[in-house]
Amino acid sequence: MKVLLVRPWVNKNITTVKNFLFGEPMGIECVSTILKENNTEVLLVDFMVETNGRLETYLENFKPDIVGVTSQCTDVENVVQIAKMTKQFNEGITVLVGGVQAATYPDSFFLDCIDYVFKSTTRKNIEELIQNVANGNEPVLIDGVYSKNLQFINDGEFCFNEYIVPDRESTSRYRKEYSYIGYKPCAVLQTAYGCRNRCNFCVRWKLEGSKVREILIDEIVDQIESIDEPYIMICDNDFLINEKRLTRFCELLEERNIKKEYMCYGSVNSILEKSDILDRLRKNGIVAVIVGYEAFDDNRLKSYNKAATVDDNITATELLRKNNIACWGSFIIHPDWEKSDFKKLIEYINILKPELITFSPLVPHPLTPLYDEFKDRLIYEKEDYDKWNFGDVLIYPSKMSLKAYYWEVLKLTLKVNGNRHSVKYTFKTFPIRNTLKMVFGFNSLFKVYIKNFLTRR
Repeated sequence: MKVLLVRPWVNKNITTVKNFLFGEPMGIECVSTILKENNTEVLLVDFMVETNGRLETYLENFKPDIVGVTSQCTDVENVVQIAKMTKQFNEGITVLVGGVQAATYPDSFFLDCIDYVFKSTTRKNIEELIQNVANGNEPVLIDGVYSKNLQFINDGEFCFNEYIVPDRESTSRYRKEYSYIGYKPCAVLQTAYGCRNRCNFCVRWKLEGSKVREILIDEIVDQIESIDEPYIMICDNDFLINEKRLTRFCELLEERNIKKEYMCYGSVNSILEKSDILDRLRKNGIVAVIVGYEAFDDNRLKSYNKAATVDDNITATELLRKNNIACWGSFIIHPDWEKSDFKKLIEYINILKPELITFSPLVPHPLTPLYDEFKDRLIYEKEDYDKWNFGDVLIYPSKMSLKAYYWEVLKLTLKVNGNRHSVKYTFKTFPIRNTLKMVFGFNSLFKVYIKNFLTRR
């Protein structure tokens, strides 16, 4: 049995940093682990790196029995294209689709060119499906999997994804290209699932659960020790929750003399609760924490179901700065903002002074309560997958025209990306080559905003 695992090409029409900053495809690396445990021959192809790669070449040379494709919302068009190309090459090849989009909206892929859609991924359901395909058996109901031959109907219980150690060997030929912000080469590591914060704009805790499920930190450090890259992005929703676990993390790194640098997500409250261990975390390699500030006023924070206040945001940022940990802050641009709100955001950023700032228009994901709140004001249908990318404005503004709103976004982009504090940090922290790549990447986003401003009425 041969399985070709594929990450699609980037959709060039989307407004997202995915065009120039991306990490390893951890989802299909985990699938590769399971397949190899079952003596399956695996080849992983990453078309985000091989931008000019040809699927047909791999189909001809590798001759897979199965093609498995990972997906995000903006990938739907390219995933379907890969499925169609595979079936045109050989109708007998089984096509599987998994990933975030399949987990969130499996019906995006209920098509004739796709045989199976994974809503969740576990050792058990992958093993069952592979054995079923290998033996040429009739399709049977498998937990977490929709089958075309069963009319994509599955009323069984769907579980969360199982934790699997990624098969990083499967991406060995691409690893030097994986990056995060200016850190390159950079590996990605997940140490826990779920999120306690339940922000009402976030879909991730809906997919992973509101209860945090942590992997034994000793096993995580075993992974870290085996990773070749000097930089690691820890992609947990909030790595800084459990102080006992963080202490053990530091102890193990110190005992084994592991010297790497880490970026992680951390909530404001977790930072405030861990003031006593931040210095030790920094000494053990935590160089940056991504903090979701989201708003500059308490009422808006409350409406997002954020537990922190604007003053808490300031205190948390000062704690990170005091311990020489960079703060990468993110904000949400609300569709009900007036022009003055854009100015207030800049004023608040000037008070916070995070090392890097990102922002995105509010995304009312259909799995969140925000969708019902804003569905009558949506600019695009939820099936316009390439527009749900955290770059395009999705909701008609209430206080100004869409054109005027994009003009304010344009000005905000210039001020945020050109602020002296962030520019100084970027050139001081990252190699010049990586920095220039970031600059050109943000420039591409800026061009899209200009296009939207010129074309919107």
